[in-house]
Amino acid sequence: MQLLKKVFFIFLFLQIGFLSALETNSSRITRLEKEIDDLREELHALMLSQSRPSANPDIMSDEWFVFLEPLYWYQRTNGTAFAYSNHTLLTSVPLKGRTKDIDFGWSWGIRVGGGKNIDYDKWDLSASFLYYSNHVSGTAKSGQASTLIPLRGAIITQTGVTHAKSSYALDFYNLDVELGRHYYVSAKLSFRPFIGGKSAWIDQRQMIRYTGGSLALNTAHVKDYCDYWGVGTKGGVNTRWFIGNGWHIDALIAGALLYGYFDIEHCERVTPSPLDHIKLEDNKHRFVPMIQWRLGLSWGSYFNRKQNYLNLSAAYEGMYWWRQNQMLKIYEYTAVRYDNFAEDLSMHGLTLSVKLYF
Repeated sequence: MQLLKKVFFIFLFLQIGFLSALETNSSRITRLEKEIDDLREELHALMLSQSRPSANPDIMSDEWFVFLEPLYWYQRTNGTAFAYSNHTLLTSVPLKGRTKDIDFGWSWGIRVGGGKNIDYDKWDLSASFLYYSNHVSGTAKSGQASTLIPLRGAIITQTGVTHAKSSYALDFYNLDVELGRHYYVSAKLSFRPFIGGKSAWIDQRQMIRYTGGSLALNTAHVKDYCDYWGVGTKGGVNTRWFIGNGWHIDALIAGALLYGYFDIEHCERVTPSPLDHIKLEDNKHRFVPMIQWRLGLSWGSYFNRKQNYLNLSAAYEGMYWWRQNQMLKIYEYTAVRYDNFAEDLSMHGLTLSVKLYF
């Protein structure tokens, strides 16, 4: 850097001397002044690039990249409890028991994507698509001296049953587009701030069946649907600590705000009665915030005479979506009064990644 500054000042001194000898030639003076300004801008750009050098793999080819990421995540949606127990056969106070909820578990998903390191200021442009699905259920049964009280459905409010089963299904689709710049801030630390767009399709379904007790030989069915589509902006930062021998510690923190549309439906009926039947639809637009995080270990290396670069990683990743469960909660049967649950959705677990630069 000191050498560049010395070259610049020597060149500037020679140009000034030359200009003074030719100060009568206005056209040459103007041209030389422009050349000095251009040189000053080039030196300024060079010093900036050296102060924040790119941390992307410096391969000899065109620097496209693709990645494949298997996901093994645990998912949970709040507001899915479907019954509670009472230690007696009564359905009124005093009550002593516990709520019954879905047995949420782990499920596989996948994320694929690709992009390119572009020449403009060493930025990178990428896009990715994620699919995750989880289908789970929960059951409850009363004892000989206890009863189950339904938490969902208005028709059978304040009644007792002996058996309850609830199933839940989630289909999650996510599309991300990012523009970022990965650069060193020290010899062993780099950051990649980014901005972009996000779109998500989140479909949730919960179906509950109550039998026995006051229903006798009848069966009560409750079905709830909550489908969401939204689009919005996102931003965040990746960071990488370089341990040595190609090993790194990677981290991510990001957030997004989406504006989207909820398509909600609630159905319930008691068989075989043709009159005990409710079907309601509720559609609305809402802003939905979300946050994403990841922390893991990765390894990368050049191969094929530095024509390619391979990066492998394993990380713990999570997402949290606010107010995603907008299913209906009917709390009065005669007037059919209802409210939305407005509960949150979370996903977190193991993310494996294979990323190839070519």
